[in-house]
Amino acid sequence: MLFHSLEFLVFFALVFVLYQRLPHRGQNWMLLVASLFFYGYWNSKILLVLMAAASIDYVCALAMDRAQSERTRRTLLTVSLVSSLAVLCFFKYANFFLDNFVDVLRLFGVEAVRPALHILLPVGISFHTFQAMSYAVDVYRRELPAVRHYPDYLLYISFFPQLVAGPIERAARLLPQVQRPRPPLNLGRCVEGVKLLAVGYTQKVAFADVLAPIADDAFAHAHTRGGWPLLFGLYAFAFQIYCDFSGYSNIARGLARLLGFELMRNFAQPYLATNITDFWRRWHISLSTWLRDYLYIPLGGNRKGRARTYVNLMLTMLLGGLWHGASWTFVVWGGLHGVCLAVHKAWLDRRAPTTRAGGLLGALVTFHLVCLAWIFFRAESFADARAFLTGIFAPARGAGPIPWEVPLYMAAALGLDFLLERRGRGRLSHLVSRHWALETAFVAFLIVLVVFVGENHVVPFIYFQF
Repeated sequence: MLFHSLEFLVFFALVFVLYQRLPHRGQNWMLLVASLFFYGYWNSKILLVLMAAASIDYVCALAMDRAQSERTRRTLLTVSLVSSLAVLCFFKYANFFLDNFVDVLRLFGVEAVRPALHILLPVGISFHTFQAMSYAVDVYRRELPAVRHYPDYLLYISFFPQLVAGPIERAARLLPQVQRPRPPLNLGRCVEGVKLLAVGYTQKVAFADVLAPIADDAFAHAHTRGGWPLLFGLYAFAFQIYCDFSGYSNIARGLARLLGFELMRNFAQPYLATNITDFWRRWHISLSTWLRDYLYIPLGGNRKGRARTYVNLMLTMLLGGLWHGASWTFVVWGGLHGVCLAVHKAWLDRRAPTTRAGGLLGALVTFHLVCLAWIFFRAESFADARAFLTGIFAPARGAGPIPWEVPLYMAAALGLDFLLERRGRGRLSHLVSRHWALETAFVAFLIVLVVFVGENHVVPFIYFQF
């Protein structure tokens, strides 16, 4: 896997050294070539898909920007969105749609054989598709001028640090950083970039990859075990997926910062959220805000009455679940979050002021609601999800080793996240400014930990499949 290999370190080191010696336009060309090479590393054919889709969006946006007729602009937006969604649906959902079509035919007594489609899913297609769609919509809304320089737009779509798993950057935020010269590298930016890289790789290698076998074992034996082994296995998956994805986001932010770019923060201590709405303000922030701005609000948001608000929430979360994968289990996962969000919104008008004890209780309840929904996200089928869900509450159903180390990893992951959060707010600025050696030693320890643990654990990033 490229992100876990020495090849990637050599690749980035080469890009970084050459990048620092080039002027602005040269840097952009360097990053574009590097990004296209990086994406084509898995399979050169998927590179053509990315460039073809990007070219259609680029041409449509230019034409939208110049068109005077509203009808023409709507038509161009439709072409751009349909082309993006067509690529996404073909590569990600073609087999899913065919399977369900065949199942419907069989319900009516029609025997049908589904053609076998061997489709290679392009890495990160959901991320760069949503990024392209938001650009087209922003140009249509006249919130953003269309990009004239094609390589700039292609770099915005293919920027390699966040290409395959986000964050889903908005054009209004990332494009100006592409179009304008970046500030020269300084010691402060270098230190912050390395720190984000160290924290990200620690989250991935020392936490997520270590917890992965525990979660895999629990879900593999859901039909024969019960009680604590399954519950701790569920906790292991909850922190595996968080540290895996948050780790990638921090790695992407660290790489980008070393190159003079600022990517948005994608996670903000989500497992400390005191309610489900707060959770979605903290979890995968780039996706949750995308769904809010380009789906929930256009559907009407909360402007058309309470009943319509609940419907809009459900539709948004159901589609958000389907975005994650071509399976009904992902749709149910999204639906569960939609129900929780609707219930919380209905309760908001009647709630009393939250006390500290109430906040702690809310955090515990929210965490366990999120964990229960994770069962459908992780399970291979509804049968597996049902077995796991019932097994948690059936301690006598089977025995199994209890992974007592899971709470230690959970506490360590929260501790690392909390330290990074407080550092980001400046509350520890006096400490690191006076004791820079302490921070340097801490980062060095994380790097050593990653090297030591990473020798035995190499697990693909979970969100690469999306």
